[in-house]
Amino acid sequence: MILSGMKGVVPGLIVMLLAGAILAQDTVGKTDEGFQVLIDPHMLSNMFVDISELVGPSVVTITSRTTVVARVPSFPDFSSPFGFDPWQDFFSAPREQEYTMTGIGSGVIVSPDGMILTNHHVVGEADEFEVVLQNGLRYSGQLVGTDPETDLALISIDTSGLPAIEMGDSDDLRVGQWVLAVGSPFALSQTVTQGIISYIGRSDVGLAAFEDYIQTDAAINPGNSGGALVDLDGKLVGINTAIATRNGGYQGIGFAIPVNVAVSVMDDLMEHGYVRRGWLGVTIQEITPGLAEHFGLDLTEGGVLVSQVLQDTPAGNYGLQRGDVILTVNGESFHSVTEFRNLIAEQDPDSRVALGVYRDGGKLDISVVLGERTEEETAMAAVAQSEGSFGWTLESLDRETAEALGDPSLKGVMIVDVDPGGRAASAGVQPGDVILEIDGLEVESPGDANRLLSTAEDVLLLIWRQGHSIYFMI
Repeated sequence: MILSGMKGVVPGLIVMLLAGAILAQDTVGKTDEGFQVLIDPHMLSNMFVDISELVGPSVVTITSRTTVVARVPSFPDFSSPFGFDPWQDFFSAPREQEYTMTGIGSGVIVSPDGMILTNHHVVGEADEFEVVLQNGLRYSGQLVGTDPETDLALISIDTSGLPAIEMGDSDDLRVGQWVLAVGSPFALSQTVTQGIISYIGRSDVGLAAFEDYIQTDAAINPGNSGGALVDLDGKLVGINTAIATRNGGYQGIGFAIPVNVAVSVMDDLMEHGYVRRGWLGVTIQEITPGLAEHFGLDLTEGGVLVSQVLQDTPAGNYGLQRGDVILTVNGESFHSVTEFRNLIAEQDPDSRVALGVYRDGGKLDISVVLGERTEEETAMAAVAQSEGSFGWTLESLDRETAEALGDPSLKGVMIVDVDPGGRAASAGVQPGDVILEIDGLEVESPGDANRLLSTAEDVLLLIWRQGHSIYFMI
């Protein structure tokens, strides 16, 4: 094997590889392109073995159990001479039935006293969960805190002296860098896979409200969620979260939450019980080529357009206006709504930020003291993320609208708009439909719908349309 241009490789690895080359009596030569090192393949294999042995004890398996109540049809009583009672059984109402759902995921030990990082979708909605260490010991887990907006959660087990993983720095990662993924895919605990970093800063994937993923081709499958992505020093650089797939299995595209994001969330969960995020109070949109031409902007500068300034918010109080184009935050430029939202959200509430703004053909600086993102804004953002994923706009169904539809007792969530190219339209959903149930569970608000849709790949909808109930699979 020949490695060319060794710049950027982990320094410790360079020393090891050079030593291995010398011991194996391979040659180290200088060419016009830089150093070339002939490496004994056994040295490379042993390197992965050492990393796996170092990291393995810090990665756990998490099994969860969740009880859900679903409405199921009542079937006729065939014990009567007629096979059923036409007056009672045929018209009987659906009954409620409890089901226990089990799940499996992974976690990473981050402190010797039992603190473990994992994904929200692994434990956030679970009634109870169990943590299994590499040595087979089992512990009942407790939820310390969870953050659905990044899909992270912090749990604890009652023990000490655990092998905590060493933290890396995800800001130092580079595309092409080797990484290993460790977790429990398909309940196969302590599985190690190897690959490279394929992309850094992947957003708009539709998995969470705040996205800044590491993309990797290290094999990640169901059950890997919450596991470790580590560098060649065995340091944690990401929490494995999801895959892009058409068949439910690995297809070469996996996503991990950067460790710097995970540590920030963890610190807030430990100190406050929730994640504190900065809030500006504006509605924003992307700068399209047409808008850039209209405002006289250079599209390569990036930025976002302010389409609305909410009342009694930091944006309004400090002079931002509708039609402003925000170009920088504390001198840092960005090129999408997602990047801007992340930059604002990662600031502490009550902190002061400098916004570079383009207004009326000129540039100015506006200093703003941020507020704190409340549960209401969080819920609105979650609903918006779900709406974007399914290609629809949802609203609560009020009594007046239900009466106008001809059924005052109707309860559900109104679909007011459907993107013709979205998932909902492809399934046959139409504007004016009312969602009654999602996977057998009743919904009465967009927030209810989002909670059931946030981690779903395929969902069964019960839709009310013109006096009839119809099932749709999306």
